Amino acid sequence: MIRLRNARVDDAVLCDLIRKELIPHSHTVHWNDAPTIRELPKRFRRGVTFVAAAGKTAPPLGFIHLIAAGEWLYVDMLAVHPANRERGLGRQLLSACEAYGRERGCTAAFLFVDESNPGARRFYERLGYSAAGFSPVTRCYEMVKRLV
Repeated sequence: MIRLRNARVDDAVLCDLIRKELIPHSHTVHWNDAPTIRELPKRFRRGVTFVAAAGKTAPPLGFIHLIAAGEWLYVDMLAVHPANRERGLGRQLLSACEAYGRERGCTAAFLFVDESNPGARRFYERLGYSAAGFSPVTRCYEMVKRLV
């Protein structure tokens, strides 16, 4: 099931997923960067987080964090635990995110994918995203998808 994040129940698992699955691909953050890890709860409050889980109180198997601003939907983070990949959870999370954006009048979604994560780039391309640019500073591709 896809549900909204429950901070008390989910945040420890989400932070662990970020530390193990997202940060290793980043060229701007180190896995034990304490200030970045401490900032995650505040980052979660700046948007909406959907969680894939077996039930309402079950621990997260994956998550997506997003920010809807005007016509733009920004997909901030998406991670699925390795043991739960290839089950369609990433696709379900992204679909819930895009539906949320459409409901709020967003006409396009964008996100950044680390250069060192070609699997993520292929995942987004299969779901209609295309590379719109590359930042040599962050070593990330910006990817965009029309939502209308």
